[in-house]
Amino acid sequence: MAASCGQPTPNPPQPLPLLAASIREIPVLPTLPVGITSLEVDTGFAPGVIISDQLDLRDAPLSVPPASVRLSLPAHAQEWVASLPLPQVRPERPLVVPKLPAQVRPERSQGVSLTEVLELAGRTNRTIQDARIAVARLQAEVRESESARSPSITARLDYTFNDSASARLSNIASPPGISRDTISQPLNGSLQLDYNIFSAGGVDANIRVQESRLRIAETELNRVTQQVRLEVVTAYYTLQNADETLRIRQKQVENAEQSLRDTQALERAGVGTKFDVLQSEVQLANARQELLNAQSAQLIARRDLARILDFAPTVELTAADKIEPVVPWRLGVEDSIILAVRNRAELDRRRLERQVAQDRAIAAISTIQPQVNLFATLDLLDDFSTIGGIASGYRLGARLEWRLFDGGRVQAQVDQFTSDAQLAENQFESAARQIRFEVEQSFLTAQSRRQQIDTARIAQQQAIEALRLARLRLSAGVGTQTEVIQAERDVTQAEVNLLQAVIGFNQAIANLERATSGL
Repeated sequence: MAASCGQPTPNPPQPLPLLAASIREIPVLPTLPVGITSLEVDTGFAPGVIISDQLDLRDAPLSVPPASVRLSLPAHAQEWVASLPLPQVRPERPLVVPKLPAQVRPERSQGVSLTEVLELAGRTNRTIQDARIAVARLQAEVRESESARSPSITARLDYTFNDSASARLSNIASPPGISRDTISQPLNGSLQLDYNIFSAGGVDANIRVQESRLRIAETELNRVTQQVRLEVVTAYYTLQNADETLRIRQKQVENAEQSLRDTQALERAGVGTKFDVLQSEVQLANARQELLNAQSAQLIARRDLARILDFAPTVELTAADKIEPVVPWRLGVEDSIILAVRNRAELDRRRLERQVAQDRAIAAISTIQPQVNLFATLDLLDDFSTIGGIASGYRLGARLEWRLFDGGRVQAQVDQFTSDAQLAENQFESAARQIRFEVEQSFLTAQSRRQQIDTARIAQQQAIEALRLARLRLSAGVGTQTEVIQAERDVTQAEVNLLQAVIGFNQAIANLERATSGL
């Protein structure tokens, strides 16, 4: 209509040319990891979204081919975006399982000492690693809670190309020569700062909760480390016991074979009986049966130790330390109990759990107390359809929030946290009694095993001498094969008793060290 007045109609403003923008390291979706340079997501709908090295937005009617709108940032802007300190996601570690028999078949043996396996367990045991990961996670949660003490700054930029249908309708209804522009291109920008200056102690209480949870995770790491070390020591002593038991059973088979040869020789000489030979054969069969059991127990003990250490399946571990009693415990039972209740992580955990419950109650109460926030906003506005440049403005203010009624929700939460604190106190008392029992049990067991070692050594020497005399009596014709067989059994039993006494004493000392958190 403006042409009818003799004036040329100005060209309507065109939308800003926006070309394809490389996403580089900016995560488009929350579930997509940072650092991916080529992504492709297909929504499955007709107006699909394809994300690859360039960003194509396709949103067109089904009856026409989809038009492509490409967005592009200048090179210096792309470099700036790529240099932003965005959080980094750790690359995934490949999960590998064996697929060939050669990958799980033991090929060689390696002797290790108790000191070596304890040091190795601290680095390779999965339970300890999980506890360390939990500590690292709680450290991140502490940093997250501390961020509430800092102001938050949010930037926002909106661009809109609008061809108004209502303006067109208004132009149709307007008198000739009167019309208004139907196209607008507003560009809105804002920079807002929010800062909580008073939270009635809620922020500090939440930080204390996370710090206490972190200390709980650290005490759990300590407990897990002590428990794993005890499992390693127990597995090592079990392997020593299996090795020595195998040696005893092999010696038992050798003695039974010697006795069978002697009785067979006496039978051929006419001074022995078939009954003696049968007794010797039964004795040898039983000894071989015990030998097979000992061999199986040794293999199981080796694999159990390798499992705890997460050792290579192609290596069989053997005990390199000599079987001998460890250094006796030097403290009395009363001093040991006092040391245990001072060092055990379980008691520290219960104290921290009670503190967490109290801080959570404080944080809950703070939500119904006054909250004061400061805010500041810088606004920028430009309309490309008009001439005038960029306009700016700002806002400053404070906000007071006070929840006057919540239907009793906070009081219910406080009651829950109070119950949690009482539960932690009861568990503290139970743990203290359990720790005292563990110390007393290990202390008394160590004393008993120490006495058994001395008795077993004397019995072993006596049994060996009795076997020597029984064989002399048999060779002299004044003894019987039954006496020799019984003497061999006594020697084997005496050696087993000595072994069990030494291993039991060492295990009792290890349990006592664990009970006092000294392992």
